[in-house]
Amino acid sequence: MHTFPASPGDDGRRRTAATGAARGGGRVSASPATTARHARVTDRPRTALPAADPTVPRHGRERRNRRVLRAVGTGALGVGLFLGTGGALAYTDIQGNVQRQDITDLLGERPDGGGVAAPLDAKAGQALNILIMGSDSRDGANDDSSGVGGMRADTTMIAHVAADRSRVEIVSIPRDTLVDIPSCTLPDGSQTSPHDDAMFNSAFAIGGQTGDVGAAAACTIRTVEDLTGVFIDDFVVVDFAGFINMVDALGGVPMYIPEPISDSRADLELQSGCQVLDGHDALGFARVRKSMGDGSDISRIGRQQELVAAIAREALSKNLLTDLPALYQFLDAATATLTTGAVIGQIPTLAGLASSLRGLDPADISFATMPFDWAGSRVVPSAQADDLWDALAADQPIEATLTGTGEAPAAETSPTPQPAEQPVAQPSAPGPTSEATPITAAPAGENADAAQYPSEPTCTK
Repeated sequence: MHTFPASPGDDGRRRTAATGAARGGGRVSASPATTARHARVTDRPRTALPAADPTVPRHGRERRNRRVLRAVGTGALGVGLFLGTGGALAYTDIQGNVQRQDITDLLGERPDGGGVAAPLDAKAGQALNILIMGSDSRDGANDDSSGVGGMRADTTMIAHVAADRSRVEIVSIPRDTLVDIPSCTLPDGSQTSPHDDAMFNSAFAIGGQTGDVGAAAACTIRTVEDLTGVFIDDFVVVDFAGFINMVDALGGVPMYIPEPISDSRADLELQSGCQVLDGHDALGFARVRKSMGDGSDISRIGRQQELVAAIAREALSKNLLTDLPALYQFLDAATATLTTGAVIGQIPTLAGLASSLRGLDPADISFATMPFDWAGSRVVPSAQADDLWDALAADQPIEATLTGTGEAPAAETSPTPQPAEQPVAQPSAPGPTSEATPITAAPAGENADAAQYPSEPTCTK
């Protein structure tokens, strides 16, 4: 997640968008669905989220996405953490790691979603949308001596958990998307100015200008809800140190590296082929941009999704429910520098969510990126983005480009029509038997969709 100073709403960026439009890649006119969705957002008063009662183990408006990872690890908690002496101490220790923030008063008007965030429950039954943000703050344990100040969220994903808990869908929003950022409320009650055609990741910086991560998340949530019309139930912010700790707690993540990487800005040196990335290298792989591919943030998103899929596979492969020391180590490390909403950060909530997702398979995890059109060096949502947002809001499966297996979704094929039966002459006597010629299926590369997302080796430890 390379750092770029945020300068929201500057005239130069507006000119860039205008230039892109002149080239045929400008902002797409709002569709009737989009117009109606945004009207719904502004016309409906926001209902306050219920404050979390620490004495009540809140069910679970599930947050299955600390990239699948948090869900799996925490899920074991409810079953395992109290199965022995010291359980209560472990619970208190881990819960104390998580910094929870109630941002209800900072959110203002919101899109439809039942008006109130659905309860974080172990009984499921309601779809969940969790906004996951990767913060590039250099404060505290994240200090890399770069001298970069402030905070931005160069990685932002909507994690959608289906109501029946049969699938998890992760949608990336490019940081360079030009969006309208609404006025946001700061912790002291003051309001920020709205910004038109600003870079999406500047919403986090605007809300977090006082150093408050919760306010940064709230401004980003408001921007996402205005952009998509999708109600966001809660949030998770992961910083550099938290990401490193999480991967190291898993013992590293197997990852296929298609080409050698040497990038001083990401502090990354990797050979090509199968590698087990520790936390430091996994973070570098997630951040590296200019030295790989075309150097764009868009191509980096694809690599980040592949890394998240690899993390998901590794987490799902570990039997944390029966390995209590490994469970405690993972939870203690993964939650050390995590910031969440007031409810999702409760350990019983996470346990309930993970429990309801315990049967999830990597193939049930899907990834996609917001469809976009180029606007100069930036991007704007395309008309197809409306279909994606509508699918999330309606809890319908999305058109994914990658699954948790590390491969593209299997293409659905229509049954091959059978030729009409022809009369066969019966020989008067048995003749010599001929060998049947094997029929070889067309390779996946000949399928247009499969060719667009070629398979790469899946690595294991």
